[in-house]
Formats: sequence, C-alpha cells, structure tokens
Amino acid sequence: MTAPAPMSRNQVDAAIVGLVAAHDRISAAMYALDAHPGLVVLRGDDLRGKTRRVATETLPRLDVLWSQFAALGSVLDRVKTVRGTRSKPGDDELSELTLLLRGPVLPLAPDGMVVDDPLAGPPPNWVTAMGLAQELERGSAEVTGTLDGVQSAYAQAASRFEPLTKALDRVRTAAEALGYAATGAEVERLDARLAEATFDAMCDLLETAGPPPALAAEIDALATRLADLSRLRDAYPDRVRRLRAAVDEVAEMEAETGRAYAVAAAKIADPGLPPAPDTVPALRAHLAQLDQLHREQRWPRLADELTTVERSVAQARERATQLREAAEGLLQRRAELRGRLDAYRARAGRLGLAEHAALAQLHRAAQDLLYTSPCDLPAATRATVAYQRYLYELTERGHP
Repeated sequence: MTAPAPMSRNQVDAAIVGLVAAHDRISAAMYALDAHPGLVVLRGDDLRGKTRRVATETLPRLDVLWSQFAALGSVLDRVKTVRGTRSKPGDDELSELTLLLRGPVLPLAPDGMVVDDPLAGPPPNWVTAMGLAQELERGSAEVTGTLDGVQSAYAQAASRFEPLTKALDRVRTAAEALGYAATGAEVERLDARLAEATFDAMCDLLETAGPPPALAAEIDALATRLADLSRLRDAYPDRVRRLRAAVDEVAEMEAETGRAYAVAAAKIADPGLPPAPDTVPALRAHLAQLDQLHREQRWPRLADELTTVERSVAQARERATQLREAAEGLLQRRAELRGRLDAYRARAGRLGLAEHAALAQLHRAAQDLLYTSPCDLPAATRATVAYQRYLYELTERGHP
C-alpha cells in the first residue's frame, strides 16, 4: 500500500476543515434518519409484499451507514488529536495526518460494513476518509429518499382510511344517542373490520389499494339507517298522536258501518254481508305495543311496527267504508226496485193496462215483496223483472 505524498500544514488544515464540515452534514443526516417516521414503519413486525422488500433492503443499509459513520468519526477524532498536538505540526505529524486524510485507512467488507479485523476473512476494500464521507452523504441521502417515500405512502394510506374512521365515529355517536344495543354491536363489528383492513393496508402500504369499497358502503348504509331511526325517534310523538286520532276515526267509521248493518238486517232478509268490522281493539293494543317499544328504544322494531299499524289503520278505514257502502247498497237496491216498479205501473196505466188481471197480480206480488220487512231482495228482484217482462209482452202484442 503506497503512502500518499506528505501534505503541507495549510493543505492539512484545509482538508480537516472539509472533513469536519462533511462529518457535520453527515451527522445531521444520520440523526435525522434515526428519527425519521418512515423508519418506524419499516421496523414493523408484520410487513408484507413490497414494503417488506424495501425494509429488507433499507434496514441493513442503514446499519452499514452507522458503521461507516462511527468509523469516520473515529478517524476524525484521531485527526483532531494529532493536529492538536502543537500549532505547527512537524514532519511526523504531517505524515500521519496525510495518511489519515488521504490514505486508504478504512477497511470495508463487500456489504459495506467496516471491518474490525482486516486480517480475518476476505481482503477488505480500503477507502479514504474523505471518500467514505462522500459515500456516506450519498448513501444517507438515498436512504432518506426511501424513508420519505415510505412516510408519504403511510400518509396517503392513512388519508384513505381517515374518512371511513370519521364516518364510523359519527355512526358510533348516533348509535350511542339512540341507545340501541343491536346497532352498537353492528358498529363494533364494522370497527373491527375497519381495523383489520387498516392493519392489512399498513402491512404493505407501498402497494395498498385503500379500504374495501364494500366496507365503505356498509358504513354509509348504517349511517343512513341510523339517521332514519333518529328521525323516527324525533317524529314519533307526532306520528303516534296522528295514529291515535286515525284509530278514533276508524272507530267512528266502524260504528257507522255497524248502524248501516243494523238497518240492513232489519230491512233486508238474509243480506249476505260479511261480519261487521271490529278492528279498533286490536289497533289500540298495537298502539300500546308501540309505546312499549319506544320506551325500550327498540327503534328498528318500532319503525317496522309503526309502518304496520299505519298500514292497518288505512286498511281498516277502507274496509269500513266498503262494508258500510255494501250495507247501504242493499237498501239502495230495494229503493231502486221500488222506483222501477212504480214507473212500470205508471206506464201500464198510460197504456190502459192498469186493470189487466194477470199484470195486476204480478204487480201485487212484486209490491208485497218490496214493501215487506225484511225484504227478500232476490225474490223481489225476480218479481219486478217478471212484471216488467209481462208488460213488455203485452205491449209487443199490441194489447189495447
């Protein structure tokens, strides 16, 4: 190994200044690396995929840089010691300083680590202090770039999950406000899935695709459902008040239907009507069940039952109206038949058939049926039609 030509004092001092400046820069870079957030990520235990490969390449390289940095510091300390011996170094000091500053004094293994025993193992690669300083600056800058990329990827991955985390927090708050245990359990289930998805993403954040779309859709769906339940909770007093009023109306309508039934039963023989409606007791019992569900804060069940009661009330109103109209329709049918019989009787009078014996007999039969209570409506209908037909027959025959 050929020794370099001795340096002058000025050359030595200039070289020392350059090496100290380089060491200071490297020192700042190395300690910045040691505190870099990206390094924390790469030191994780559960890395996978590309992130694991980057960690496998970067962490050993960082160990190499620290090994080289420590060796460079030792050389610099020796340089400072020799140079500080006296203000004007002699030939021996200048020779040693020249060797330390320009000579190949640092043995490196093939992987870049500083070799403690140059005589053991394969021959090392000898480098100068300034050459190593330059290599350290380049290497620390490259590792810093890698860690910056990891940190950026971490921030991007976190930003993809942050909206879901905030959305789930809002859902949790809404569930707690509702006090509904089943919804709270669903929130916890989604929270566990979000935590799992976040963990998986952070294990390979350099290739993460973000949170699963299905998870976001489920959180949105739950948020929508909770919003609906919150509106139900707030609107329940007005809705149940309107329902009670509607049930009272149904009670009055069914009473009217009952009265129409009574009249029909008295006036019409065997009216053939279905049983009179009597839904109000069941509806009021259902209303009481709604109040119980409201007290127990069982909002999904309350929503379903409230809709059921509202639908039942609407159906009861419609049914009561239909049955009342059916009962009243029987009386209207009787009145219609009476009117038709009177009209046919008047026509027979105009045709001079009022005293026609057979026709008069048919008229009496129909009239007896129509004006007898209860009225046999089918028989009365047949009798009226028979009178009508016979009148037409007499008319067609040209009977005077």
